[in-house]
Amino acid sequence: MPRPPRLPDAEIQKVIDELRAQGRTVTGLALRAELHRRHGHRGGVTRMYRILHGQTALPRPAPAIASHTPPPAGDFAQLQAELVAAVERARLAEHREETHQTRWAGEIHQLRDQVRTLNHAAHRLPLLEAELQDRRRELAAAYRRIADLESQLR
Repeated sequence: MPRPPRLPDAEIQKVIDELRAQGRTVTGLALRAELHRRHGHRGGVTRMYRILHGQTALPRPAPAIASHTPPPAGDFAQLQAELVAAVERARLAEHREETHQTRWAGEIHQLRDQVRTLNHAAHRLPLLEAELQDRRRELAAAYRRIADLESQLR
């Protein structure tokens, strides 16, 4: 399916102005519904909201110049308490992270030891199997020898 033609920003702004002139609240949903009604497609969500935000953004007040008056004593005490609480939370978070790291480091070390042991055992397995076969042959030969000796006794 071919992509619908891209509406110019000026056309979208025109629709926003017309909706505003009708006294309607201009939301992203209302804008996209009107674009769909007029042009058969809604346009990209991000682009529509960016244009709408550019149209409806209120001018931001200039940042207030910091005054040199100290905050009231109550505010200072509250800020100090918040600071102490934030430092305590940070300390606890650091402790949890350290404990977590220590636990996982120990578990990783244990798993590496197990892998090392299993690799060693895996390398020894063919040797042990060959030795087992040798002992089975020797045992079978011993049973045959016993049977021969018993038959000579009778």
